[in-house]
Amino acid sequence: MTTSSFPGRTGLAACAAALLLAGCVREDGFPSLAVRPAERGLSTAEPVHPPVAVPSEPALVQRVAALRQQAAEGDRAFDAAFGPVTSAVAAAGDSGTESWVAAQQALSRLEAARVGTAGALGELDQLALERAAVATNEGDFAAIEAALAEVETLAAAQRTRWETLRDRLAR
Repeated sequence: MTTSSFPGRTGLAACAAALLLAGCVREDGFPSLAVRPAERGLSTAEPVHPPVAVPSEPALVQRVAALRQQAAEGDRAFDAAFGPVTSAVAAAGDSGTESWVAAQQALSRLEAARVGTAGALGELDQLALERAAVATNEGDFAAIEAALAEVETLAAAQRTRWETLRDRLAR
């Protein structure tokens, strides 16, 4: 085949030559990318903003205390229900037997007893998200975070105890 059978080949060769020659253009007309004198004295450190004094909100503090109380009451309800459920799970027979069904029902009641703590955890988590987005007193926000950590610990312990019983029943 000759080059005349490919009419676009000369156009392709011309484009390739133009691209190769573009790298050889002199830099005289283009600005340098080097650091300019005005840029040499600039600091890259974040600016320091003085903290804004925000007054404490008694209603917020009371809400956090109420959610802590709700979680504690939920934990007491869970503890009260835990013993009988443990006995029911220990007495459960094979899957599908009457004793196994009774243990499943007891386990469901135990899970329902977690609602008080889980509800308080959800509300505290939501409160922390909302208050992180607005100016909040440092002490008030610390109280939210402390309550959240406390209730997370209660909820995790309840979940672990519940799962242990569930796994025993699944045998």
